[in-house]
Amino acid sequence: MSFEFPTFLAYSPRGKSEIEISSRTVAGSCKNGDVSFSTRLSQRIKEADLSEFFANSALVPVPRSTPLVDGAVFPAKIICETLASNGVGESVANCLQRKYAIPKSSGQFHADTRNTVQAHQESLEVTPILITEPTIIVIDNILTLGRTSMACALELQKVHPDKEIKIFCAIRTRGLREVDKIIDISKGTMHLTANGNVKLPD
Repeated sequence: MSFEFPTFLAYSPRGKSEIEISSRTVAGSCKNGDVSFSTRLSQRIKEADLSEFFANSALVPVPRSTPLVDGAVFPAKIICETLASNGVGESVANCLQRKYAIPKSSGQFHADTRNTVQAHQESLEVTPILITEPTIIVIDNILTLGRTSMACALELQKVHPDKEIKIFCAIRTRGLREVDKIIDISKGTMHLTANGNVKLPD
């Protein structure tokens, strides 16, 4: 199973250069649901001629690691709503939820201790709603290993087998690579491997 995806920005969790330190500030704004971040992202997507990727699509936010409670910030939903209100995507379909909490990825520093694709899938629930657009785009704020996005795409595909499913992540974590620019558009296809992991193109 595979899904097309682009990412727009690069983030270094531990780099020490000025740009890498700045990337953490940008990532913090994204994780905190800063609307000004999402607004700038919308504008930059248009300037980079990526709007076509979002044509005729419903945007589905990736849920947080815990079930949403009233008043909690939902960063991926804020990104979806801001993108759609700026003409990047047609609508927002908030149809993915966590049935129960799982460990936060940001608290796990090694790939072998992070949640598997299957663990994510088991914790997710799709609310069947009418989506008229031919394309569904899973929207996440940060891409590291791709397991969360992959699990969401797989669960949505079960409920909407007639739709084209794609993925967009605002920021790509570059933990083992030097980050020399924050705007670093990357496109590719993520694949579900035979052992249940995710293979990214780079």
